Amino acid sequence: MVAALAVLASVLVAPQLAYAKPKPPPNPSNTQISAAQQHKNNLASEVGRLSAQTAELQTRLERLKADQELAEQKLAFALSKLADAKASAQAAQANVIKAQTDVVRAQRDFVGYLQASYMGGEVQGTAGSLLTAHDPNVLLEQGALNDYQSSHQLTAIAILQRARVAKSNADATARRAVAVQKAATDAAAAAQAQAVAAVNAARRQQQQLEATLSANRARLQQAQLELATLNNQRVTYLAYQREQARIAAARAAALARARAAAAAAAAARAAAAAAAAAAANNNGNNGGGGGGGGGGGGGTFVAPGPTGHWTPAAGQRAVNRAMQLLGVPYAWAGGGASGPSRGVCAGDGAFNDCNVIGVDCSGLVMFAWAQFPFYHYAATQYEQGSVHPDTSSLMPGDLVFWSSDGTVGGIHHVAIYIGGGNVIQAPQSGDIVRITPLGEVNWGYFGATRPLT
Repeated sequence: MVAALAVLASVLVAPQLAYAKPKPPPNPSNTQISAAQQHKNNLASEVGRLSAQTAELQTRLERLKADQELAEQKLAFALSKLADAKASAQAAQANVIKAQTDVVRAQRDFVGYLQASYMGGEVQGTAGSLLTAHDPNVLLEQGALNDYQSSHQLTAIAILQRARVAKSNADATARRAVAVQKAATDAAAAAQAQAVAAVNAARRQQQQLEATLSANRARLQQAQLELATLNNQRVTYLAYQREQARIAAARAAALARARAAAAAAAAARAAAAAAAAAAANNNGNNGGGGGGGGGGGGGTFVAPGPTGHWTPAAGQRAVNRAMQLLGVPYAWAGGGASGPSRGVCAGDGAFNDCNVIGVDCSGLVMFAWAQFPFYHYAATQYEQGSVHPDTSSLMPGDLVFWSSDGTVGGIHHVAIYIGGGNVIQAPQSGDIVRITPLGEVNWGYFGATRPLT
């Protein structure tokens, strides 16, 4: 009957048995999330401002490019006018050369006239003419000649003067035309250089602004990612809290059921022990003096209850039995006194455990201490002994426990001490039964129990 109660309690409690509780996910604070949100908003505003500046600068750059093109056109026009001025200057220079030739010719003619007059030995004046003339006709001819020569002299002088004036005018016109167009060309070139410099400066400013904008866009993307990560962590943590609350409620209910079953089993054991004691007394009384009665084999003694008795040998037998399952897969809610069994699919990483034949942490304990009806729940296994040694006093076969909140009800993992500072345990889904140093098992070490004490 006691064994049947133990099996029934194991079946009832199995869905809420202990497992290696996962480490809580990160839970960002409201301050962290608010700061990330503000940082993202600030960067978004900065990106918007820089985008507007970039658009405005692009418009300005287009205007400057138009100004540059206009300056280039003006320079081209000034260069063409300079070419025309140079051509006009060349033509004027040709006129200057012609005028110079005319001056030279006029000077030569005038000099020739003077030489001819001197060589002819003419005597100036009317009296001289009368004295030197051979006859009146010669005198008349000489007078006509003098009139011609005088007229020719005036013409030569006039031609010489005109030639000199023409040369001077041509020189001045050529110089003025070249100077005016040179000034215009220089002004156009300066305007073009200024336009090119303005465009280049605007381009450099645009490149710097675009580089800053690109960097801020990258920072904004990173800030958005960080904010999304924090929000996702918060959502994940809240889901974790809800799941842990559900598991805690289920474990509390399972613990209550297990304790009720344990109380019932204890009552049954007490009743059986009382009945056995009464039967022994009756047999002893009925045997009279026939040699002490029940010592031999003729009595109806009841086998020892499930509490049994702790001995180092019993602890070592439990260790040896547990070592038989080294390498067996972990299966959530799997295993028992008879060995590995199919697990149960559940959350927290045990999604496939219903397809795994293995044991979990408390199932491994049930197999190790199979001669005694341990429940499939780590928290109740802690109560299977009255001696709770510290880590310096552990012996092979002792059970060691980890709790999430420092209470018996928070116990979430159990392992079996094998000596030498090591334990054998079934860690978690996806793992196997293995030997692990006690200090490397889990977080939240709670204490130990020496079974059957």
